[in-house]
Amino acid sequence: MNQLDDNARSYLEKILAILDIEATVSAEDIDETTTCFRIECRPDDARLLIGRNGATLEALQFIVRQMCKSGMADQGPFVVDVLDYRSRRRRNLEESAKKAAVEVLNGEQERIALQPMSPYERRIVHKYLQENFEELASESEGEGQGRHIVITYRGMPEEGSSKKKSSNGKRNVEADSDDDYAAEEEAYGDEVEVAEEG
Repeated sequence: MNQLDDNARSYLEKILAILDIEATVSAEDIDETTTCFRIECRPDDARLLIGRNGATLEALQFIVRQMCKSGMADQGPFVVDVLDYRSRRRRNLEESAKKAAVEVLNGEQERIALQPMSPYERRIVHKYLQENFEELASESEGEGQGRHIVITYRGMPEEGSSKKKSSNGKRNVEADSDDDYAAEEEAYGDEVEVAEEG
């Protein structure tokens, strides 16, 4: 565990102590660059920390990131999870995206708008659709807390094309680069901090 990871975990533990929540915080590498800080606690406390549709969890993650930025050095990319909520949420998001994708492929609807999601969740759905439904385009629409993904049919990508595009020439994934994602997530976090992170 490096010093930056120690800082993030320490901030999390201090916040939990202030909230009078008994919990343990462990770190796990998601990939080569991103760490997941997992909080283990009682189910009742977990519901408090997660909030409606994960809004409180997103706020907690944003606050810890801001605290790390105010330190001597920036914290590397990380996410905060409570009782494996994000894995369960990911499965639900992918199931919803799959159902909508099949409806578009079957011609039941020309375009389907999914429920509003955080930047992190939209990134999950964009990636899932890109990897499993090459015939479809997914684009983010809307602003702030109402920003959501719209799925449409675009046909098979041209052979040798390095970037997937929809029929109107846009890339399949609007905010999939790390820089775009980080900037959008920070903007989203600012909104959420003001309104209990939603």
